[in-house]
Amino acid sequence: MIHSAHLALDASRANRRNATPALIVSNSLSVRKLIVVATLIFGSACSSKDQKAIPVSTVPVMRRDIVIDAQATGVVEPINIVEVKSKASGQIVKMPVETGYLVKPGDLLVQIETRDTKNQYDQTAAALAAAKSKLDVSTAQKKRADDLFKSRIITATEYEAAALDFANAKAQLVAATTSMDLSKQRLEDATVTAPLAGTIIEKTVSLGTVIASATGTFGGGTTLLKMADLGKVRVRALFNESDIGQVRPGQTATVTVDAYPDRRFIGLVEKIEPQAVIQQNVTMFPVLVTLDNNEGLLKPGMNGETN
Repeated sequence: MIHSAHLALDASRANRRNATPALIVSNSLSVRKLIVVATLIFGSACSSKDQKAIPVSTVPVMRRDIVIDAQATGVVEPINIVEVKSKASGQIVKMPVETGYLVKPGDLLVQIETRDTKNQYDQTAAALAAAKSKLDVSTAQKKRADDLFKSRIITATEYEAAALDFANAKAQLVAATTSMDLSKQRLEDATVTAPLAGTIIEKTVSLGTVIASATGTFGGGTTLLKMADLGKVRVRALFNESDIGQVRPGQTATVTVDAYPDRRFIGLVEKIEPQAVIQQNVTMFPVLVTLDNNEGLLKPGMNGETN
């Protein structure tokens, strides 16, 4: 029994001696792993100190508007086109303007032949002079008749005749004055001048054309030319029905035309036409945008995009 106990004790001591190297190897591996991890942490810490911090821009919180963009194509057009006609009829003998000319109020546009109107004017001038002379004579006769009738030298019939002649002389003077004014107006109507400052955008007649009067014919007379003030123009753009609810009069709009693709022209929404236009089964609404055109870059008929 004692021998067995000694054998068991020797076996236990042998097992302990065999286990010690394994434990030592395991502990050394753990220490190496810790050293590697510590080295990596230290290295990453050192490298992070060497790197510069990335700058981040910040802005204060504020309330801003969300811009909803609506786009449409349109055409530049004059705001107010004036059709120039003549009250007189006849042949054009002078027309010093062409399309594109800038004119001021009172500048000569068309001169119509004045031979007939000048003859009428001369006749009425002579008739007016005769009526004035007749009134002077009738006034003197009426004054003498008044004196003679008071003295009972002439009869009542003779006095009434003098009074009637005086009244007729005054009526003739009024008629001659009226005819003179009308003849003068007809003579002035033969000279057509610019009613306002603007640009000649269309010329429908030429030198030598016989025109009809705007007041004496059923069709309204011959249109001589068309002019407009191009200091302000507008763009008529067709917006889709889905976008028209976001467009309001008074809003700012930018217009880009094909002639100047790198320049934006700033305008204001003038109005939205109430009547829709249907193009290829798409409902569109015309929107009028007014633009300042002091430089004269925008021409009627230019195509542009309105935002």
